[in-house]
Amino acid sequence: MTFKKAVKAAPRPVRDAYCGGKQALEKRHRSLVTCEDTRRLTGSIDLDAALTRGRPNDNRWDYGLGYKPANGREQAVWVEVHSATTSEVSTVIRKLRWLKDWLEEVDQLRKLTHRTGADIRYVWIASGKIAIPPISPQAKRLNQSGMRLRKDLPLP
Repeated sequence: MTFKKAVKAAPRPVRDAYCGGKQALEKRHRSLVTCEDTRRLTGSIDLDAALTRGRPNDNRWDYGLGYKPANGREQAVWVEVHSATTSEVSTVIRKLRWLKDWLEEVDQLRKLTHRTGADIRYVWIASGKIAIPPISPQAKRLNQSGMRLRKDLPLP
């Protein structure tokens, strides 16, 4: 199953949110995700925008990306661009919980997500400076969540 087919199998309005490459990412966020071979970024969705109307009060995740590593099958990578301060850790963890619950409803995207290595499956990209001290309780919670906090996402 490809990322495009998995998105098209999702319920509306997500099925209509598919874009090629990184086109679903806001223009200001596109440079945060790079790939040595841009053809490996197979598609994207702006999950937050697609579900704003139907789930206005949810802590929605930002983006999903289709990625095909050089030696593997296509997979789904989930990216949240958000300020990275200790006061925002709980919010982003709630967004991750929301995403995981949502993926339980969307079988094909969930399966593509589980193909992805833990280091890039769920990525929080800091929208500015990272202000979460490594020894803080918030850093510990973040590490336990399975999400990775980064300044950008360079894919091989």
